[in-house]
Amino acid sequence: MFVPIFDTGVCIYDLDEQDALRESPRVDQVLNELFSLPAVQAEKNVEDAQGGRALSSVHLYETHAITDLLDFKNSSLGVWILKSMFDAALQLGFNETRDIRKFKFHRSWANKMYKNCDAIAHRHALGTSVIPHLVAIYYHEVPEASADLIFIDDKNDSEMRGGRYFEYPAEKQFRVSPKAGRLVCHDAKFLHATSVHESESPRTCLIVEVGFPPLP
Repeated sequence: MFVPIFDTGVCIYDLDEQDALRESPRVDQVLNELFSLPAVQAEKNVEDAQGGRALSSVHLYETHAITDLLDFKNSSLGVWILKSMFDAALQLGFNETRDIRKFKFHRSWANKMYKNCDAIAHRHALGTSVIPHLVAIYYHEVPEASADLIFIDDKNDSEMRGGRYFEYPAEKQFRVSPKAGRLVCHDAKFLHATSVHESESPRTCLIVEVGFPPLP
């Protein structure tokens, strides 16, 4: 579903609750193994994470890509995410200048956010970036009092990172509440942050970046 925000928009899709429950054990197993790796446990918070602890496998995207670990092209969850991303590419107008049928995975990873952590405002691409074009965030575990995803109205796409969410005026913010089985797709240049994660239980999500070649 396309949701207009400021002068652009994002796309939000919710996996059927029964489908999400059916997929959950396999995703749990993959994420538990991934987050238990010494290379993940020993890594400091990524630059975007402030306040509390956050685990991320982003630095392992070449060897432990979530799209491979969860077999996106063959698993029901992966196929649903990819179909939703294709629809989002249409809704966001990428098909007007790019061949969205020939998408290329850029990076994919998993994040686990703990209590008191929030993510500073950031982009996945600058205005001059070649790739990625589209980003998808799939929420797997979302306890009560989880951090919201916050999109920020900021046109300066020459800077990859900004401030923390509370440094921006309320009228420049648009909040999306996460829930288990929710997928949020957005332009890679759209500035976004999170509020503070206030739950005692962690919130986990998958992130997938893709790019599209220009139309001939």
